[in-house]
Amino acid sequence: MVVHGLLPKPLSANDVVVGQLLSHPLYPDRDCFYSDSAHEDVDSLNDTHIKTRYKDLFSVDAEGRFMAAYGAKFDLGRVYRQPNLLRVTAEQIIQRECQLPIAAFQFVCNDPDTQKWIYNHVKEKQTDTFYMIVGTTELHKATFKRARLQDAGASTRLSESVIEKNARVPRAIARQNSTLGGIGHEPHVSGIFGMDVRRCIARITTAVEPHQLGDIGYHWYYYPVENSPNKEQLAVGMGEALKADELRLMLDLTEEDVQTNLDAISQLSLDALSAAASPMLRPSSPALRGRSPSPHPLSKART
Repeated sequence: MVVHGLLPKPLSANDVVVGQLLSHPLYPDRDCFYSDSAHEDVDSLNDTHIKTRYKDLFSVDAEGRFMAAYGAKFDLGRVYRQPNLLRVTAEQIIQRECQLPIAAFQFVCNDPDTQKWIYNHVKEKQTDTFYMIVGTTELHKATFKRARLQDAGASTRLSESVIEKNARVPRAIARQNSTLGGIGHEPHVSGIFGMDVRRCIARITTAVEPHQLGDIGYHWYYYPVENSPNKEQLAVGMGEALKADELRLMLDLTEEDVQTNLDAISQLSLDALSAAASPMLRPSSPALRGRSPSPHPLSKART
């Protein structure tokens, strides 16, 4: 069982579903749409596979993003020079996959509400690109440990240890207050770790307007735009699946870093409040007056 395109960070299983349209594949909360009228047709094309006691080996890049999944029986040559490896063990892996992605795309796009969402997406966001989920890989109660090759990399034997503090790993497996669980808070993490997500294009054109060279390789469908004086049409096309490297580069590291800093500041504030409430501190203590003691206690006597 192979993980779909590995996400640079896990997502909540409540946020993504097969058949969903997204403006950004890694931030489903920003703008998304799910066709209720196409629900049964899309579900009829889905297949689900469940496997228990799943193991894998993930690599993490220098920025703390999941980079690649190598499987339980990995190729030594692929991981030999990877400095940042994590052993993953999960109670279950659940894969949901659409058997006919193009047919599912057509079912979704035939919905007038879908056409309205796509039309507004093109008009308001000034972009012709959106995405559709046609497969997900969910890990249930996954645990992570630091992994290193033994025998100087001469074999596939691994030594495992607890992930060190402040390690560069996805926040969802390092934060103590993660909504997905997290090391130090719960012993496991559950969520979506891989997706088969297709790049889609939408354009507002006319029937006589030719396609562009970049449109080659997409499967296209055309819908008339209601009440259009110029007889416009909405052309929508589905392309190939995004690769793991493409998804990794789409992660907004600036936003991730800001959130990490906010988490650190919040933790420092909690620590300060805890220290201030300590019975070891007197009301006249410098810690409660908002300043630290002078490094030279005798300096006052000299003045």
